[in-house]
This record gives sequence, structure tokens and C-alpha cells, in this order.
Amino acid sequence: MWAVLHTFLFTKKIKFTKAYYFLAGYALLVILSTIFSKYPQIALNGFIERKEGMWIVLCYILLIISSFNLIESKQQLKAMVYSLGISGSFVSIISIFQYYGMDILSTEFVKNIMISKDIQAQVKDFSIKFGEKYSYGVFYNPNYLGGYISFYAPLMLSYAIISKSKREKIIFTVFFILSTFALYGSRSEAGFLGAVGAIALTLLIFTFRYIIKNKSSDEYKKVFLTRLLPVLLALIIIPISLSYIPISENPLTKIRTQLVKMLEPSDLKNKNYKEVGPINDIIQIDEHTIELVIKNKSTYINVDKNLSLTILDDNKNIMWKENVNEIEEKKNYKLKNNKHYESYVLVRKTQDNQKYGIQYYLRSFSGYLYFVVDNGDIRLADISYKVIDLEKDLKVADYIGFEGKGKLASGRGYIWSRSLPIMFDNIIIGTGQDTFITEFPRYDIYGKQVELSLYNMWTLTDKPHNTYLQIGIHSGLLSLIIVLAGLLILLYKSFKNVIFDDEYLDFNIISFGILGFMISSIFNDSIIAITPIVYILLGINVVGLIKTKNKKVDS
Repeated sequence: MWAVLHTFLFTKKIKFTKAYYFLAGYALLVILSTIFSKYPQIALNGFIERKEGMWIVLCYILLIISSFNLIESKQQLKAMVYSLGISGSFVSIISIFQYYGMDILSTEFVKNIMISKDIQAQVKDFSIKFGEKYSYGVFYNPNYLGGYISFYAPLMLSYAIISKSKREKIIFTVFFILSTFALYGSRSEAGFLGAVGAIALTLLIFTFRYIIKNKSSDEYKKVFLTRLLPVLLALIIIPISLSYIPISENPLTKIRTQLVKMLEPSDLKNKNYKEVGPINDIIQIDEHTIELVIKNKSTYINVDKNLSLTILDDNKNIMWKENVNEIEEKKNYKLKNNKHYESYVLVRKTQDNQKYGIQYYLRSFSGYLYFVVDNGDIRLADISYKVIDLEKDLKVADYIGFEGKGKLASGRGYIWSRSLPIMFDNIIIGTGQDTFITEFPRYDIYGKQVELSLYNMWTLTDKPHNTYLQIGIHSGLLSLIIVLAGLLILLYKSFKNVIFDDEYLDFNIISFGILGFMISSIFNDSIIAITPIVYILLGINVVGLIKTKNKKVDS
């Protein structure tokens, strides 16, 4: 807030740059998407926990504008970089302790700082745990730690390379090494790809930069030995030092495995999910009877006016019959004489005491179906016993690609395949910020049972796990094109300036961090804990372009 007020009230001269066109276009589409959203309150203020509504996104845009208007001198830039470096080193140290089983954030001292006494009184059992040898830093997910390191590590490396002072070179190298430890502890493939991709390009561009400087062969050797070789050794030694992580859980191994799965041919192309999955169909025969077609065999669930619940097999033989008023709550009843699969029934009262919820456990397939009994009528329901409209909601969702690859990247294959049609349905304006959860096909149980599993059939998906899909859905495909065009132009010009320009090198190398974040964003969502930092870096990067351009004009 202070930065925005200072920019527009006290800055003597607002800088002009073509970046305004991209920012204005994106902001306009965000606003229009909110105005025409079916869920304006969510679009304005964001969804529960995420809170990235229109106001927050517009603040992100204002942060970019403030950054390239407030930051002018190299001293200001150095203060920003040192602030980021020091804060990131604390995040890295916390992550390293977590990796070795010493989670600072789970101690009583830190817990008392983070959580008020009132909340602690209500929540008796408080713990933060992601399993042994996992790091999450100060974020609530190891993937977000990976996303943070994906821009932090390339930045620290870049400043270690260009720093002329030995002291600064050592400081930034230490920051970089600490961040690689944290990255490895996060086990985040997204962060690993982003950081390593940006670091590889950083080394490549700097190598090319020194080649075109017409230096002697002795100078090349000196540059390589003092600047590039130590970094390469650090990248090799650090993973080896942590090599007692099981090889199957190593990020490199995981990435290779995912790539192999991605390239494998699928036998599910052009096949009907209903025919492939164990649940072939769910049919509402009448108000009192539902037919389940499982493994091509029918099971009938019937409730009469006296609330007598009967389950019959495909030959109409009774497998189980009880009155729901007399059933012992929370007790699993095994269905007898079911030759096709093992199943159990559990009956309980819902929050509305006039209704009964039926949990039908398909033990053979590790999945559950839910039903609601209301005054002798029976309806299919979700895990919270909300009635599902069979005609409107229960159908195979539209999808693009990833057939047979739904489990790819921890289920991202399925999520992306169902998210792409939503994005292409919102070309000009989107569904509104943070409304992804309202648009994603929640009841695509036929697709989920095949691409994921019956166990995951009722999992609620509140984000696309891809920042670009997130933008394309929330504010429209056009806004995504605008954002990507702006970022690609920024990177191209910055990389060119890094190679050919010396004076504003410290501004332009911000682009390496932005590239790392862009790569990791293919697998991560935008979150309020990290994205503001990236937008500030974008603004600083724009300063580098403006200064380099003005220098060329003046000369």
C-alpha cells in the first residue's frame, strides 16, 4: 500500500513504458471477468484459503508499476537484492533443519508466536508433518517451497557470478548453496525443473557473453575457473551429499519416470470411460430405486415408503435388507451372496436429521458411492451427502489429451485434461478470479475412476496446478496470451541485454529468476505467499530494459 501511494502521490515523474499496454490489457480482462462472473463475491475476494480475488490481482499489477517507478539507482536495487537474499537464506536454513527432522516451525515457541491462545484452546492437536526428509520452508506445501527456490536460486547464482567484490561473491554463493539444499529437501519436481532450467540457461548465456567479449584464452580459463566451475561443482556435490534419499524419490528420478510415462502410448484413446471403469452406469429407475451397473453386472438399491432398504443382485436376489430406522449407525454391513465384488453398507443420519445417508463401500475397488434417503425416496449423493442431479451433473466431462495419463505428475494429467476445455470455453473473458473450483467438473466419476482411482473419486479440485491454466480460466484465454507475450518479450530483451550490455547487468539478470519461476509455474499455482515477490522482480526487470534503452538513445 505504501509503495502504491508513494508511486502515484509523491513520484515526480511516472515512467512511460510499453509494459503499461500489457498490464492494462490484463487488468481490464480481470475486471471484466469479475463483472460478468457467475460468482462475483468469489471473483472479488477469492476463495477460502487462497484469497486471490480481483483486488489481489490488481494489487499485483500495481506492485509492478510501483517497482519500476520507485527503484531507480543501483543502490536501491542492491538493498532489494540483499533483502531477498537474507530472507531467502532464512527460508533455506529452516528448510534444511526440517529435512533433518528438526522443524523449527513445529516447536512450542514458534507455535505460540504464529497461533493465538484462543485458537490453540480450540485446536488441541497441532502438528505440521510431510513425512521424513521433507522440507516445506515457511510455506504449507513442499511444492511452493520449490516454486520459491526456482526464482531465488538462479538470482543468487547470477549475482554471485557478476559481483566484483570477493565478499559479495562469497555471500551470494552461500545463499545459492543453501537454496539448493532447500530445493533438494522439498523434493519438488516443479521447483527442480524451474531452478535447474534457469541455472543452465544462466551458465549458457554467461558463457556466450564472455566468448563474444574477445578475451584471450587465458582470460577464458580464469573466468571459467573462478565463476562457472565452482557453481557446477556445487550442483553436483550437493545432491550427492543428500543421496541417501531413496533413488525412487529423487527429483531427477521422478522427472525421468514422468517423462517416460508421458511418451508411452495409451490404450485408452477413443474409449468410453464407462466401458473401461468398474462403474459402468448409475441409473435412477424411479424415485425408490437406483440401478448400479458395476463390472457389467447390475445391483439394485431400493427404499420403500416404510424406509425398508433392500439391495438386490443382477438376478433380483436379496443380498441385504433392513429398515433404516433400525440399523445401527456407523456399522458396516457386508452384502451376502455378491459373487461379483465385495461390498459393504453403512447408514447414518445426515446433518438434516430427517434424512439418512448411505455409504456403499466397493471394497474390491477401494471406492465409495453415497446415497440420500428422504421420505422413502433415494438419490445419488456426493461425499457430503449433497444430492447429485444424474441427468445434469453425472456425465463424462469434456477433456483434451492425457488419455490414460491422468496420474501423471501427481494427478495433474487428469486435472489439466479437464481444465483445457474450460479455458477454451472462455476465450475473451474468464470465469472470475479464484472460481476454478466452481467450474471444474466435480462429478466426473466415470473419468476419475479410470484416470485416477475410485478412491480419489470424490476429491475436490480447487486449483489447476498450473499458473497459465489458472490465468486462462480465471480471466480468459486472451489474458493468458497477453501475459505470455509480455513475459516472453521481457525475457528476450533482458537476455540480449545480459549478453551485450555491461552497465545495467545487475537489473537485467533478474530475468533468470523470472524464467525459473515461469518453468515451475507449469506445475504450480499462483499463491499470495510468493507471487507478490515475483511481480516486484518483474517491475525491477522492466527498469533494466528502460535504462538500457535510454542509454542507447542517449549515445
